[in-house]
Amino acid sequence: MKKALSLLLCAVILLALFGCAKKDDTSSAAPTTEITETTTKKEEILNPLTGKPGFKKRAVGKRPVAIVVENLSPARPQWGIKTPDIIVEGEVEGGISRMLWLYADYKSVPDKIGPTRSARPSYVQFSEFFDSIFVHWGGSQQRKAQGYIGGYTVIRKDKVDHLDGMDGGFLFGRDSTRRVASEHRGIIHGKKLSKAIKQKGFRTKLDESKFSTLSFNEKVKKAGSEKASVVNATFSARTDTRKFTYEKGKYHTKDWKKDVAFQNVIILMDQTKYITVPYKGSSTTYLNYLYTGSDGYYISNGTQTQIKWEVKDNKLYLKDLSGNALKLNPGKSYIGLASSNNGGKVTFTSAK
Repeated sequence: MKKALSLLLCAVILLALFGCAKKDDTSSAAPTTEITETTTKKEEILNPLTGKPGFKKRAVGKRPVAIVVENLSPARPQWGIKTPDIIVEGEVEGGISRMLWLYADYKSVPDKIGPTRSARPSYVQFSEFFDSIFVHWGGSQQRKAQGYIGGYTVIRKDKVDHLDGMDGGFLFGRDSTRRVASEHRGIIHGKKLSKAIKQKGFRTKLDESKFSTLSFNEKVKKAGSEKASVVNATFSARTDTRKFTYEKGKYHTKDWKKDVAFQNVIILMDQTKYITVPYKGSSTTYLNYLYTGSDGYYISNGTQTQIKWEVKDNKLYLKDLSGNALKLNPGKSYIGLASSNNGGKVTFTSAK
């Protein structure tokens, strides 16, 4: 009996010792480490001319292109009218307006753009504000006796990298679908721009010291406190008026026989000079923008505000009335050049 009790007592002691050892093993085990996964949001690349995301990485740090496009009635609707990042428009001569289309990524230009027309000094200069490669078909010549500096003169003087339809080549062609004069059918094949630029050996890396940096809001905001549902911009007393109507968050115009919409409308009032020169047995009167800097208007998101602008070191600066960099809303912009001393004006009315 005593022997059995001794054996039972030994078993209890062994069980107790085993339990303690197991407990000690558990408490001395290595602590578990919590693994936290962190994800980095992919950085969005913004288009430097629109402030919109989705810009191609290949185009970062590359030069834009600026293409001269006609605006006469037989040329409308222009091929590719909805595609530029920025459209610049103003008078060139005799009440005729012309456009300059800017693309931040020259490899994104559609295969049919135009009608492409000739260079004028004011448009060559504007293209230089953005270190652009300039594309045109012909150009005006200097008339020293009358004090006129032609488009070709500025190209030569400023050593502007340019592609000219007068030189021929695979980049330029004539559209055969419209029954209008040949000068209204000149096009460029946008998909061949890269090849043409490479063939010319032009610098493609952007020189930031020659590029007018535009500032953008992260989200769409009101331009100002004054409402602007209809905008009427007249370049001079000789030209027609460009009309924009605010609809569904954008400013639309159908003046080019197609509904074209812009997030921003910018009108720059500038001093201009008319110069009459001999032309083909008669004469023509050219208008030059002097880019002296002055007042202007910024219109977006159903509102408008007055602004200031200037050209300094061959770059364009847009400013609010306090002198700070103007913040544009992300999206395509229209820039109208209006003569402050020759009848240019901007009016705002309510939509009917």
